[in-house]
Amino acid sequence: MLKSLKTNRAAVQLLTAQALGNKGAALGDMDRHGDAIECYDAAIAIYRRLAEPGADADLIGSYAVSLMNKGWALINQGRQKQGFPCHEEALRLRRQLAADGHDEILPDIARSLYNIGEGYFRTERFARALPAFDEGESILRGLVKANNPDSEEALAYLLAARADTLQMLGRLQEALDVNTEAVALLKRLSSETENSKLASAIATTLEGRKKILRKLKAPQ
Repeated sequence: MLKSLKTNRAAVQLLTAQALGNKGAALGDMDRHGDAIECYDAAIAIYRRLAEPGADADLIGSYAVSLMNKGWALINQGRQKQGFPCHEEALRLRRQLAADGHDEILPDIARSLYNIGEGYFRTERFARALPAFDEGESILRGLVKANNPDSEEALAYLLAARADTLQMLGRLQEALDVNTEAVALLKRLSSETENSKLASAIATTLEGRKKILRKLKAPQ
Protein backbone atom coordinates (compact mmCIF):
# COMPACT_ATOMS: atom_id res chain seq x y z
CA MET A 1 0.00 0.00 0.00
CA LEU A 2 2.78 2.43 0.96
CA LYS A 3 4.67 1.64 -2.25
CA SER A 4 1.50 2.28 -4.26
CA LEU A 5 1.00 5.64 -2.57
CA LYS A 6 4.59 6.64 -3.32
CA THR A 7 4.17 5.58 -6.95
CA ASN A 8 0.95 7.55 -7.32
CA ARG A 9 2.53 10.59 -5.67
CA ALA A 10 5.48 10.42 -8.09
CA ALA A 11 3.09 10.15 -11.05
CA VAL A 12 1.21 13.26 -9.91
CA GLN A 13 4.48 15.14 -9.43
CA LEU A 14 5.63 14.15 -12.92
CA LEU A 15 2.39 15.38 -14.47
CA THR A 16 2.75 18.63 -12.53
CA ALA A 17 6.31 19.10 -13.80
CA GLN A 18 5.23 18.44 -17.39
CA ALA A 19 2.37 20.94 -17.05
CA LEU A 20 4.74 23.56 -15.66
CA GLY A 21 7.14 22.95 -18.52
CA ASN A 22 4.33 23.34 -21.06
CA LYS A 23 3.18 26.55 -19.38
CA GLY A 24 6.72 27.86 -19.48
CA ALA A 25 6.95 27.15 -23.20
CA ALA A 26 3.66 28.98 -23.82
CA LEU A 27 4.86 31.99 -21.82
CA GLY A 28 8.14 31.95 -23.75
CA ASP A 29 6.23 32.06 -27.03
CA MET A 30 4.63 35.29 -25.72
CA ASP A 31 8.10 36.67 -24.86
CA ARG A 32 7.26 36.52 -21.14
CA HIS A 33 10.64 35.00 -20.39
CA GLY A 34 10.75 35.94 -16.71
CA ASP A 35 7.45 34.20 -16.04
CA ALA A 36 8.58 31.25 -18.17
CA ILE A 37 11.74 30.87 -16.10
CA GLU A 38 9.69 30.65 -12.92
CA CYS A 39 7.70 27.77 -14.42
CA TYR A 40 10.83 26.00 -15.62
CA ASP A 41 12.47 26.39 -12.22
CA ALA A 42 9.46 24.79 -10.53
CA ALA A 43 9.42 21.96 -13.08
CA ILE A 44 13.17 21.39 -12.78
CA ALA A 45 12.95 21.21 -8.98
CA ILE A 46 10.41 18.38 -9.31
CA TYR A 47 12.43 16.54 -11.94
CA ARG A 48 15.53 16.71 -9.74
CA ARG A 49 13.61 15.09 -6.89
CA LEU A 50 12.33 12.35 -9.17
CA ALA A 51 15.53 11.74 -11.17
CA GLU A 52 16.95 8.92 -9.11
CA PRO A 53 19.43 6.42 -10.60
CA GLY A 54 17.56 4.26 -13.07
CA ALA A 55 14.76 6.80 -13.47
CA ASP A 56 12.43 6.44 -16.46
CA ALA A 57 13.96 7.69 -19.72
CA ASP A 58 10.89 9.78 -20.53
CA LEU A 59 11.23 11.57 -17.20
CA ILE A 60 14.88 12.38 -17.89
CA GLY A 61 13.97 13.47 -21.41
CA SER A 62 11.34 15.89 -20.09
CA TYR A 63 13.82 17.14 -17.49
CA ALA A 64 16.30 17.92 -20.28
CA VAL A 65 13.64 19.78 -22.29
CA SER A 66 12.81 22.04 -19.34
CA LEU A 67 16.51 22.75 -18.81
CA MET A 68 16.99 23.52 -22.50
CA ASN A 69 13.97 25.83 -22.60
CA LYS A 70 15.09 27.61 -19.44
CA GLY A 71 18.48 28.13 -21.07
CA TRP A 72 16.87 29.83 -24.07
CA ALA A 73 14.66 31.98 -21.84
CA LEU A 74 17.73 33.19 -19.96
CA ILE A 75 19.65 33.83 -23.18
CA ASN A 76 16.69 35.76 -24.58
CA GLN A 77 16.93 37.97 -21.48
CA GLY A 78 20.62 38.57 -22.20
CA ARG A 79 21.69 36.29 -19.33
CA GLN A 80 24.02 34.10 -21.36
CA LYS A 81 26.27 33.10 -18.46
CA GLN A 82 23.26 31.57 -16.72
CA GLY A 83 21.71 30.16 -19.89
CA PHE A 84 24.63 28.13 -21.21
CA PRO A 85 24.96 25.89 -18.13
CA CYS A 86 21.32 24.88 -18.64
CA HIS A 87 22.08 23.78 -22.20
CA GLU A 88 25.18 21.93 -21.00
CA GLU A 89 23.22 20.11 -18.28
CA ALA A 90 20.50 19.13 -20.77
CA LEU A 91 23.17 17.74 -23.07
CA ARG A 92 24.77 15.83 -20.18
CA LEU A 93 21.44 14.19 -19.31
CA ARG A 94 20.85 13.21 -22.91
CA ARG A 95 24.36 11.81 -23.30
CA GLN A 96 23.79 9.67 -20.22
CA LEU A 97 20.60 8.26 -21.72
CA ALA A 98 22.50 7.38 -24.89
CA ALA A 99 25.26 5.75 -22.82
CA ASP A 100 22.56 3.66 -21.12
CA GLY A 101 21.48 2.32 -24.50
CA HIS A 102 18.67 4.72 -25.40
CA ASP A 103 19.63 5.31 -29.03
CA GLU A 104 16.29 7.03 -29.62
CA ILE A 105 17.75 10.05 -27.77
CA LEU A 106 20.35 10.72 -30.50
CA PRO A 107 18.17 13.29 -32.35
CA ASP A 108 17.76 15.15 -29.06
CA ILE A 109 21.52 15.12 -28.49
CA ALA A 110 21.95 16.66 -31.93
CA ARG A 111 19.32 19.26 -31.02
CA SER A 112 21.18 20.09 -27.81
CA LEU A 113 24.41 20.49 -29.75
CA TYR A 114 22.64 22.75 -32.24
CA ASN A 115 21.27 24.87 -29.38
CA ILE A 116 24.69 25.15 -27.76
CA GLY A 117 26.27 26.10 -31.08
CA GLU A 118 23.55 28.63 -31.81
CA GLY A 119 23.92 30.13 -28.36
CA TYR A 120 27.64 30.59 -28.82
CA PHE A 121 27.07 32.02 -32.31
CA ARG A 122 24.61 34.61 -30.98
CA THR A 123 27.19 35.75 -28.46
CA GLU A 124 29.91 35.86 -31.14
CA ARG A 125 31.95 33.00 -29.69
CA PHE A 126 32.32 31.38 -33.07
CA ALA A 127 35.28 29.14 -32.22
CA ARG A 128 33.18 27.64 -29.39
CA ALA A 129 30.14 27.21 -31.65
CA LEU A 130 31.88 25.23 -34.38
CA PRO A 131 32.71 22.03 -32.40
CA ALA A 132 29.08 21.76 -31.28
CA PHE A 133 27.87 22.10 -34.87
CA ASP A 134 30.51 19.62 -36.08
CA GLU A 135 29.44 16.95 -33.58
CA GLY A 136 25.75 17.59 -34.28
CA GLU A 137 26.38 17.21 -38.01
CA SER A 138 28.15 13.89 -37.48
CA ILE A 139 25.22 12.54 -35.44
CA LEU A 140 22.61 13.74 -37.93
CA ARG A 141 24.45 12.32 -40.94
CA GLY A 142 24.49 8.96 -39.18
CA LEU A 143 20.76 9.22 -38.51
CA VAL A 144 20.04 10.18 -42.13
CA LYS A 145 22.05 7.17 -43.26
CA ALA A 146 19.95 5.04 -40.91
CA ASN A 147 16.76 6.46 -42.48
CA ASN A 148 15.64 8.47 -39.45
CA PRO A 149 12.67 10.38 -40.94
CA ASP A 150 13.17 13.82 -39.38
CA SER A 151 16.93 14.10 -39.45
CA GLU A 152 17.33 15.58 -42.94
CA GLU A 153 15.49 18.75 -41.99
CA ALA A 154 17.48 19.07 -38.76
CA LEU A 155 20.68 18.50 -40.75
CA ALA A 156 19.74 21.24 -43.23
CA TYR A 157 19.27 23.82 -40.47
CA LEU A 158 22.49 22.77 -38.76
CA LEU A 159 24.47 22.98 -42.01
CA ALA A 160 23.18 26.51 -42.58
CA ALA A 161 24.27 27.51 -39.08
CA ARG A 162 27.64 25.81 -39.51
CA ALA A 163 28.20 27.69 -42.79
CA ASP A 164 27.49 31.01 -41.04
CA THR A 165 29.96 30.08 -38.31
CA LEU A 166 32.68 29.14 -40.80
CA GLN A 167 32.09 32.46 -42.55
CA MET A 168 32.60 34.39 -39.32
CA LEU A 169 35.81 32.43 -38.70
CA GLY A 170 37.09 33.45 -42.14
CA ARG A 171 37.01 29.91 -43.55
CA LEU A 172 35.16 31.14 -46.61
CA GLN A 173 35.54 28.31 -49.13
CA GLU A 174 34.46 25.76 -46.52
CA ALA A 175 31.55 28.05 -45.63
CA LEU A 176 30.49 28.24 -49.28
CA ASP A 177 30.64 24.46 -49.73
CA VAL A 178 28.56 23.84 -46.60
CA ASN A 179 26.10 26.60 -47.49
CA THR A 180 25.65 25.12 -50.98
CA GLU A 181 24.78 21.74 -49.48
CA ALA A 182 22.37 23.36 -47.02
CA VAL A 183 20.55 25.29 -49.76
CA ALA A 184 20.24 22.20 -51.96
CA LEU A 185 18.88 20.10 -49.09
CA LEU A 186 16.43 22.80 -47.98
CA LYS A 187 15.14 23.24 -51.53
CA ARG A 188 14.64 19.50 -51.99
CA LEU A 189 12.80 19.19 -48.69
CA SER A 190 10.67 22.22 -49.55
CA SER A 191 9.69 20.66 -52.87
CA GLU A 192 8.52 17.53 -51.07
CA THR A 193 6.34 19.17 -48.42
CA GLU A 194 4.53 22.41 -47.63
CA ASN A 195 6.47 23.97 -44.78
CA SER A 196 6.76 27.73 -44.36
CA LYS A 197 9.71 27.25 -42.02
CA LEU A 198 11.69 25.69 -44.87
CA ALA A 199 10.90 28.59 -47.20
CA SER A 200 12.11 31.06 -44.58
CA ALA A 201 15.25 29.01 -44.00
CA ILE A 202 16.01 28.97 -47.73
CA ALA A 203 15.77 32.76 -47.90
CA THR A 204 18.01 33.20 -44.85
CA THR A 205 20.57 30.68 -46.12
CA LEU A 206 20.70 32.36 -49.53
CA GLU A 207 21.39 35.67 -47.78
CA GLY A 208 24.24 33.94 -45.97
CA ARG A 209 25.53 32.74 -49.34
CA LYS A 210 25.60 36.31 -50.64
CA LYS A 211 27.71 37.40 -47.67
CA ILE A 212 30.18 34.58 -48.25
CA LEU A 213 30.48 35.40 -51.96
CA ARG A 214 31.02 39.11 -51.23
CA LYS A 215 33.84 38.25 -48.84
CA LEU A 216 35.39 35.82 -51.32
CA LYS A 217 35.40 38.51 -54.02
CA ALA A 218 36.74 41.23 -51.74
CA PRO A 219 40.46 42.11 -52.06
CA GLN A 220 42.51 40.06 -49.66
